[in-house]
Amino acid sequence: MIQGIVFDLDDTLYEQQAPFASAISELFPTFPKSKMNALFIRFRHYSDLHYMKSITGEWTLEKMRYERIRLALQDFDFLPDDPELDSFQAAYDRALQTISLPSEIVASLNFLKQQKVPLGIITNGPVGRQQDKLDALQLTRFIASKNIIISDAVEIQKPDPEIFHLMEKRLDIAPDSLLYIGDSFDNDVIGAKTAGWSVWWFNHQNRQIPAGQTAIYDKEITSFKELNEALTIKNSLQN
Repeated sequence: MIQGIVFDLDDTLYEQQAPFASAISELFPTFPKSKMNALFIRFRHYSDLHYMKSITGEWTLEKMRYERIRLALQDFDFLPDDPELDSFQAAYDRALQTISLPSEIVASLNFLKQQKVPLGIITNGPVGRQQDKLDALQLTRFIASKNIIISDAVEIQKPDPEIFHLMEKRLDIAPDSLLYIGDSFDNDVIGAKTAGWSVWWFNHQNRQIPAGQTAIYDKEITSFKELNEALTIKNSLQN
């Protein structure tokens, strides 16, 4: 039986595509809006793919951020000038200041808090940047600060199972009684499963399972509405 629930942050507790699309529309107004979702998925792909290079020092954080948007746009034969690419991160950061929790997430977290379900967050990323998002979303209304782990603060990155084991200690709950919910198959699904947790893949971007992988998650959820229903319906966390 599930006794505690831990969430990913980016594109799980809030819709990350909205600030991304805002920044793209501001800087690259001719990019087709019909391809925005596909561009965002490629952006996340390159972000996950190259993030560790910024951790190991192979790339600076600035280079990783530049390359992830350059490569994503290149996949759509959209090749802006360097100054425009250099400006993207600042525009994206401005848009991220306006993020908010979807109503379904607020309802879910309120319900789980009332039920006294232990909650946590594990998120990859720089401390300052991730903390700004946590503050903008006011997530400590629902989740104690001590139960929020930012990868750079502990020098462990998802999908390393050690970051999940660290959360087990903070919550004082065994791995087979913990549920992780996240949107990244590689970081969230594989990481949590390797640690012995139950996993719900929050696949609201309708991504494909990566080549060579199988459906190892316990449940696939494809919308914030469905996630709210799964978290609040009686007995949904029994397995």
